Amino acid sequence: MRGAPAPVLLTSLLVLLLAGQALAAPLAADIPKLQGEPPPLDPAASASSWAAVPALSLTWDVVHARPAADSTTVRATTDGKFLYVRFDAKQSGPIVISQRSDDVITGGSNGNGGTLSWGNDDAVWVDLWPTGAAGFEYQFESNPGGSHNESSSENTAFAPHWESRGALHDGGYTVTMAIPLKVIHGLHAGVWRAQFIRYVRSTGAEYVWSYDALQTNADDASRSGRVVLPALTVQATRPQPRLAPYALAAAAAPSAGGSTSRIGADASFPISPTSAFFATWHPDYSNVELDQQTISPSVYQRQYSEVRPFFTQAAQYYGTFNCDVCSGGRTILYTPGIPTPSQGYAFEGKQGNLGLAAFDAIGQDRTDAATALDYTSTDTRWQGSFEHVSADIPGVIDDANEIGVNYQSLKYLSAYANYSTDNGTNVSSPGRGTAMEAGGGWINQDFAFFGSARKVGDEFDPLDGFNYHPGIAGWALYSAKEWRFAPNDALQSVGIMGVLDRYMGPQFGLAQSDNQVEFDLLTRSAWDLQIYSGSDYWRFGQTLTPISTGSGFQLTYHSGLQNNMGNFPTHGASATPTILAYVTGRYGLGRLDTWTRNSTIRIGDRGSLNLVVDNTAQWMPRGTADNVQWFDSLAYAYQVSANSSVAVGLRAVSGDPPQPNGGGDCIGRCTNISIAYHLRLKNEEFYLAYGDPNTLVTVPQAIFKVIFYAGGQKGT
Repeated sequence: MRGAPAPVLLTSLLVLLLAGQALAAPLAADIPKLQGEPPPLDPAASASSWAAVPALSLTWDVVHARPAADSTTVRATTDGKFLYVRFDAKQSGPIVISQRSDDVITGGSNGNGGTLSWGNDDAVWVDLWPTGAAGFEYQFESNPGGSHNESSSENTAFAPHWESRGALHDGGYTVTMAIPLKVIHGLHAGVWRAQFIRYVRSTGAEYVWSYDALQTNADDASRSGRVVLPALTVQATRPQPRLAPYALAAAAAPSAGGSTSRIGADASFPISPTSAFFATWHPDYSNVELDQQTISPSVYQRQYSEVRPFFTQAAQYYGTFNCDVCSGGRTILYTPGIPTPSQGYAFEGKQGNLGLAAFDAIGQDRTDAATALDYTSTDTRWQGSFEHVSADIPGVIDDANEIGVNYQSLKYLSAYANYSTDNGTNVSSPGRGTAMEAGGGWINQDFAFFGSARKVGDEFDPLDGFNYHPGIAGWALYSAKEWRFAPNDALQSVGIMGVLDRYMGPQFGLAQSDNQVEFDLLTRSAWDLQIYSGSDYWRFGQTLTPISTGSGFQLTYHSGLQNNMGNFPTHGASATPTILAYVTGRYGLGRLDTWTRNSTIRIGDRGSLNLVVDNTAQWMPRGTADNVQWFDSLAYAYQVSANSSVAVGLRAVSGDPPQPNGGGDCIGRCTNISIAYHLRLKNEEFYLAYGDPNTLVTVPQAIFKVIFYAGGQKGT
């Protein structure tokens, strides 16, 4: 640990020196009041039909830090009920459309760690911050075919009904939108922050309207423009309350609990334009849409995504603490570890620069509660958070607290510091239940360097939290460099990345060391080759054990084409990737070879078939049985229409998992089959499913579920 904070201290000093540098002035525009009937939403209509609406141009490519290679004009107007938007995009390269259903991809472009969730297709979108850059963000996006998605920083389940249309034409495409203003909290006349963005799938480029030449994120609120909505049309309104009762019928074998039926409800009651109380009674969490099983070996505790509506509604208020070069993760609140409550009550809201959220989940013989308070400065440079989490179960009481502060210069530099405590039945003394860390770094379009130092007590393990490695103290470094080529070159980019960390334990010396170097080559034709090598060691008891799985290669055809220096070499989503990967290294008492074979094939305009054949082979010393395991899956998805889809999944895991912590909890042979159909109408949702893809083995049950939305729309 001695001397480890030097990179952090140097970064902090540079932050202070450069903090006062001003950003480029944001662009501004008036959103004109409609005179007469709304403009036509038919994307095939001539642009002259929108001629009365002033045009804005998307002139800067944020990804490549250069002027946009293709022309894009945007027109926006309002009648006080809807925001009408038209994008006219010229494109010399291929136009990609794979998504045919609405609301399938959640998170938008800004809700996936800075990587496009919509990256399968070409796309355009609108970002809106009605109460300023520190307030709620709303995002509405569409591909060139008119299939759309939406997101909100207030509610991860945000999915109101709105209209988008798209059409291709010689030399490009046109997209029109009608966005209902009533679904936006904080609605008012006057100045909003806004951004208009276009994504080009074939090059990875992202074009924006308002920009700063040093900008690296298209959705950066601090670089967004200012738009003025007319006072005579837009009136502030209180959001509608929402009641979502559900009814469910299940026909199941006795081994799955037998046939049953149940009812319940979720509700949200607005307190102000930007805050609400929400609750759930007898919630149903028979989610059938997410398969999170894997056989990838890891010494870290396995993490799963939260899909339960009560916990996702205000999820973006929690866990807002920064972490650089984390090698696993640590949080005092990990909601997938909380059992499903029988009832729950919560609050979430923003007022000015402050955000507040709290929940109380009441379950069988236990109560789990959390509170979060967030602050974001008006210029978004500073962000501070406080979080308290408590769990009360028979024989155990646990209270955890965390406080943190983040700083960004909005150019290159960032810094952060966090301090956490865990107290209760399982903590013998306060000093053994604390965790602290600080870090920072430098990043631009083609280079990144980050460092961090942390110390974690050996009894820091919050009951409702997640801690990948208690009892460590040390430092970690990450750096990546990328070289990008001209638009007409066969190569898009070449890069290299390295990770280095060292952590000492409370006894026996070194407790963890990780070393990784990776080379990446990405072509314009969407081939991506990654070659990597490294070593990893963890101390189990008195033994420093190799757990290396980081030497090998990955070859991807139909790769994503984005670049994210903070998460190199991730290139984003692709609709039809084919991946072949091999990694090897000393693992436990033997050597572990892991093969990944994964391909998604387009079947017609609306169907896709995904094939996976993975295997792990842990070759043990002579006289000890080897551990060989296979993971095979076959999944077919069909987008029936813009509001309905069907999917079928088959999966089998067989063999003996590597040790330690391999196999994804399957011992022997585990098979699963699941079928799901989803239909969404304006005020109802229908689910028909067999099985559950979240389980290791098939659940012999058929489920029919109906949700009705009264008042406010889904997620609003």
